[in-house]
Amino acid sequence: MLFFVKSKVVAMVVATAFFAAPLSAAPFAYISNQLDDSVSIIDAKPGKVIATISVPGRPAGVAAAPAGDKVYISTPDAKGFAVLDVKKRELTAKVTVSDGALGIATGPDGKKIYVADWYNNNVDVIDADSLKIIKTVPVGDSPSGLVASPDNRWLYVANRLSDSVSKIDLKTLTIAKTAKVGSHPFGITMDARGERIYIANVQSDDVSVLETRRMLPIATVKVKTLPYDAALAMNDSRLFVTNQDDGTVSVIDTATLKEIALIEVGNKPEGINTHPDDRHVYVANWFDSTVSVIDAKTLQVIDTIKTGKGSRAFGQFFGK
Repeated sequence: MLFFVKSKVVAMVVATAFFAAPLSAAPFAYISNQLDDSVSIIDAKPGKVIATISVPGRPAGVAAAPAGDKVYISTPDAKGFAVLDVKKRELTAKVTVSDGALGIATGPDGKKIYVADWYNNNVDVIDADSLKIIKTVPVGDSPSGLVASPDNRWLYVANRLSDSVSKIDLKTLTIAKTAKVGSHPFGITMDARGERIYIANVQSDDVSVLETRRMLPIATVKVKTLPYDAALAMNDSRLFVTNQDDGTVSVIDTATLKEIALIEVGNKPEGINTHPDDRHVYVANWFDSTVSVIDAKTLQVIDTIKTGKGSRAFGQFFGK
């Protein structure tokens, strides 16, 4: 049975839920505000914005470096990405990469940065030290979401207009395999063991589940209208999917691959990422310019944080 949670209902229990399940100290969320040309830095413990950094170029994608020292922000209008210094809390570099820089990611070793070029249908591979392009890898049409495997061996790319996912061999920087998924795939996430990927298909209103070794389909799970991105929590037992047009997040049980709950968040939810405590899921709401915080155990919205205009935060926006 589907469990539906309305934010108005849970508002009365926010204080109780919040203090019963406190957030861990230290991690920060970096939220790109596309219409403000800025990035809001949220300190997760008090649950508030502690700094706002100007980032020109309509910032969209976010990739926090695994070392915790930098955050990379794609800037489509500036044809590249910006580098933020975490300690200084300032923009330290602007890198020109391609015409349609949107999705951005790093691998577990932090040595390379991957940028999806929406217009030119390729992925640029950039050296994280020199900030120079090492290679450009052709993929499908309008690549968007990216995710690297935990062993740093593979990169998976959602190709929106090709209705496919490309698997890139990070040793040879060539395509190893391409698999068909739903209509207009956009956001993509992977389990901690690197065995499954979950892809949000915007036009078919569903999530494709693939096993990564052979890139074969496991299931297709229906969600609500215009799913945008996804994140895992609770030891990969629950998948959270933002539904743009419904103002909701679908919760999928990854064992049964069934939708088990629907949670109301803000208007036009887009980017989604899980706090390092593996329990609290943060959702960027584009139209509301807020971030909703979901308790993945109780399936309740426990906080709403005001950010900047047009909060998108597409990618891995939690840093150390």
